[in-house]
Amino acid sequence: MDRLDEGSIDLTGARVLVVEDNEMNRVFACAVLESMGLLNVECARNGREGLDKVAAFDPDIVLLDLMMPVMNGEEFLVALRADPRYRALPVLVLSAVVDQATRNALFAAGANDYIGKPIDRRELVARVEVHLRSHLALADLRRYRDRLAVDLRMARGMQNALLPGPEQMRDMRQRYGLDINAVFSPSSELGGDLWGMAPVDDHRLALYTVDFSGHGVAASINTFRLHLLLQDLDSQMGDPGAALEKINVSLKQLLPRGQFATMTLAVVDCAARTLSLANGGGPAPILVGPDGAPRLVGGVGLPLGISQTARYEVVDLPFPPGSQLSLYSDALTDASDSSGTPLGEQWVVDLVREVLTGDPAETVARVMAGFAVRSPGEFADDVTWVQLVG
Repeated sequence: MDRLDEGSIDLTGARVLVVEDNEMNRVFACAVLESMGLLNVECARNGREGLDKVAAFDPDIVLLDLMMPVMNGEEFLVALRADPRYRALPVLVLSAVVDQATRNALFAAGANDYIGKPIDRRELVARVEVHLRSHLALADLRRYRDRLAVDLRMARGMQNALLPGPEQMRDMRQRYGLDINAVFSPSSELGGDLWGMAPVDDHRLALYTVDFSGHGVAASINTFRLHLLLQDLDSQMGDPGAALEKINVSLKQLLPRGQFATMTLAVVDCAARTLSLANGGGPAPILVGPDGAPRLVGGVGLPLGISQTARYEVVDLPFPPGSQLSLYSDALTDASDSSGTPLGEQWVVDLVREVLTGDPAETVARVMAGFAVRSPGEFADDVTWVQLVG
C-alpha cells in the first residue's frame, strides 16, 4: 500500500479526475489512487466528457490521457485553461508520446507535469502526491487570504469609527464656531495614525494628531489602546503639556519595547481667542494668521512611550478670528519628490501658502492634490491632515 504520509495537509479527501479512453488504463490509475488512500475519484472517457466532469466534480487534480476521441488531451487543456477558475488546477498528462515537441506543446497549453506510458506506479504516486500537496496548500493560503481580507476590512471600519465624522465636526462648528476637516489614509489596510477632538469645556476644544511607530495591524492595535485611554482624559486636555505627560506615562507602560508614538495636542480657547500647543515628537503645526501668512509653531518634545520622565513645553499663541491651524503626520514631510529628495517642513508651509482657502475641506483636498503632484505614487507611511478654521 502506498498510503499518504500524515502531514499538516490531509490529502485523503482530495478529489481526482481521470480522463482516459482506455478502460484498462483507467482501472490501473484508480487502483494506484486507491492504494494511496484517495477514494474520491471520477473518470471520463474523452476531453469533452472531462470538461463536464471538471465543472460538476470540481477536482483537485486531473490525470489526463493525450490521445482520445471527441476531444484529445491538448484540446482539453486549451479549453480548461481558458476558464479563469481552472488556471491553477494541476493537470498531469499520461501518454506514450515521447517526442520533445509534443511535450513542449502540452506544457505551453497548460500541463503541469508529464508521465510516460507504460506508467510506473511509484512515479505516479510520487507525482500525484507532490502536485496535490502543492495545490491544497495554495488553496488553504487563498482561503486564509480571503478570510484575512474580510477581517482587515472589518478592522478598517472599526478604526475609521474612531475618527470624528461629519456630524461631530458640524457639532463642533455649532458649539465653538470652529470649522474642521481632515483626511486619513493608511499606507496599508490598517494604519497607526489617529486624530480626534475633545471638548474641554464650553469655550475650549482640544484637537490632536497621533502617529504610532510602524504600520499595519500592530500600529493599528495601538490606536485602539490610545483611544480608550483618551476617553478618560477629555476634561484634562485643557493643559496640553500635562495631558501629554500623563499619556506618555501610560504608553510607556502599555507599549512593547521599541514602540512609541508622536502626538501633537492643540487647545483652542474660543473666548480668549488663543491657541495652546504641546508637541511630543510630531511635525511642527502650521499656523495661519488673519494676514494669510503660514508659519511653523510649537515646541518639540520626546515622542511618547520612550521616557517616563519626559516633559512637554506648552506654547501659547494668539488665535484671532480668521486664523487657521494645520496638524499633519510626518508622512508628508518625509515623502520624497521624483529625485528622491525629502519634501521637508518648509515645502509643506509653502504648499499651504499656495492652496489655502477659507473652506477647510477644500484646503485639505488641495493639499493632498499638491502632494500627489510633487510626490507621485503611494505614501510609504500613514497620512493624516487636519485643517481647522477659527
